[in-house]
Amino acid sequence: MNCVCFSHSYFQAFRGTVKPYGAFNANDDANALQKAMKGLGTDEDTIMKLLTARSNVQRQQIKAAYKTLFGKDLVDHLKSELGGKFESLIVGLMTAPIAYDAELLRHAIKGAGTDEKVLIEILASRTPDQVKEIIATYKNMYDHDLEHDVTGDTGGHFRRMLVILLQVRMRQDIKLFCMFQALFAAGEQKFGTDEEQFITILGNRSAAHLQRVFAAYMKLSGFEIEESIQRETSGSLEKILLAVVKCARSVPAYFAECLYHSMKGAGTDDETLIRIMVTRSEVDMLDIRKEFRRMFATSLHAMIKGDTAGDYRKCLLLCETVAGNLHFCFVNILLGTDEDTIMKLLTARSNVQRQQIKAAYKTLFGKDLVDHLKSELGGKFESLIVGLMTAPIAYDAELLRHAIKGAGTDEKVLIEILASRTPDQVKEIIATYKNMYDHDLEHDVTGDTGGHFRRMLVILLQVRPHLIIKCARSVPAYFAECLYHSMKGAGTDDETLIRIMVTRSEVDMLDIRKEFRRMFATSLHAMIKGDTSGDYRKCLLLLCGGED
Repeated sequence: MNCVCFSHSYFQAFRGTVKPYGAFNANDDANALQKAMKGLGTDEDTIMKLLTARSNVQRQQIKAAYKTLFGKDLVDHLKSELGGKFESLIVGLMTAPIAYDAELLRHAIKGAGTDEKVLIEILASRTPDQVKEIIATYKNMYDHDLEHDVTGDTGGHFRRMLVILLQVRMRQDIKLFCMFQALFAAGEQKFGTDEEQFITILGNRSAAHLQRVFAAYMKLSGFEIEESIQRETSGSLEKILLAVVKCARSVPAYFAECLYHSMKGAGTDDETLIRIMVTRSEVDMLDIRKEFRRMFATSLHAMIKGDTAGDYRKCLLLCETVAGNLHFCFVNILLGTDEDTIMKLLTARSNVQRQQIKAAYKTLFGKDLVDHLKSELGGKFESLIVGLMTAPIAYDAELLRHAIKGAGTDEKVLIEILASRTPDQVKEIIATYKNMYDHDLEHDVTGDTGGHFRRMLVILLQVRPHLIIKCARSVPAYFAECLYHSMKGAGTDDETLIRIMVTRSEVDMLDIRKEFRRMFATSLHAMIKGDTSGDYRKCLLLLCGGED
């Protein structure tokens, strides 16, 4: 049964690492995935990078587009091409959140034995509105009543607590004093334990209400509620009551602990790891990461990296960092790692989004992001990243300033920018140059050049509709030729290579690649790959966008 189930409540307060992709086109993504699975072999890298850079809503649109374009179910096709834990992770990402929860609960109940861990994790951590949606979706998908299935597969006080969580009643009419007195009387003050009181109170209150109950309980009894639960209950009931308490205190801390225990010790609990990474990547993964580091003195990134392997590991790490927190990346850089995260994150964002990241970074950490990047990176890779972090018109103005005021005049830069930009863009460059340097661009250009060359530059600056002949014929072909000559022969003109890859990556790089192959019988991707190295090459190839 096809069931696309979304809930605004799943994404209300966004703290996830996976965000909607700004330049999203479902048909383009469907074509990219089809190409990745076509013929002999499968391009797992493309599949994981594309799907982890799209929100779940966007993945559902890709699924629909794939069916329309190719007449195939995308998930079935992915299953036929992938395998093992990597397949489970990708299929989870392709499932709508509410449907995924319903599916997990079904498997937990109807598999060999009951997977109490899954029942506890989902029903204790989801909001009342989410639980209502899960119940409706479960009915729609399986034509079964979820409460009936749960009660038929569990027993005792554990079953009673699950039923209360499924009935999502949030009563707050009982006075706090009565509630914590009842809890104290049911546990620490009583020989034996009144489990029903624990169940009734913990199962029927909102998180905010419970937090006040816990604080009052501590004052009255001298014990944290968790200590009393551990002393007074055991088995499945103890686990679910502790989960409810932990989620009332902090859902991200609860999931951080679950993730830690899924990887701690010998072997990995991959089902738990996949389940949490899929369900929380768009919800609160940033907060989970923060809690993980606070609680366990290591990073979630490091633990995943050390405990998993292959495409499965790559995909988990992309879920954990792809739209994440750059401050986290810098913590790792101080330990000598994670330039990869920086380049993948920044090359997967538009320039407008990078400016928003810059502003957010300043607000969150009181630091200038570009200065921080400069302090952590170096060489050509630094130049490329800093270029990407600069607004396009400001970058052009900066390049022109350096071309004029450096040692000698860099005529190549003057020609490239002024011949290839539109009249409106030139007007903006002139205004920005004045604003940045308190200088008139035409005055600086004429003071640093001469003869007919100066005259032509002045005409271009006066934004009359005349362009140098090559740009008049084809701007992409012009840049393809510039790129080719920047790498042809001995040595590489890195300044030109960086300048063009930065300024054209959001404008016409696809057309430049096409022209490059047509004109030079090789691909831009191949030439960059053969002429550069290290993180610099990786970042250039991400901007290039793929092999033609």
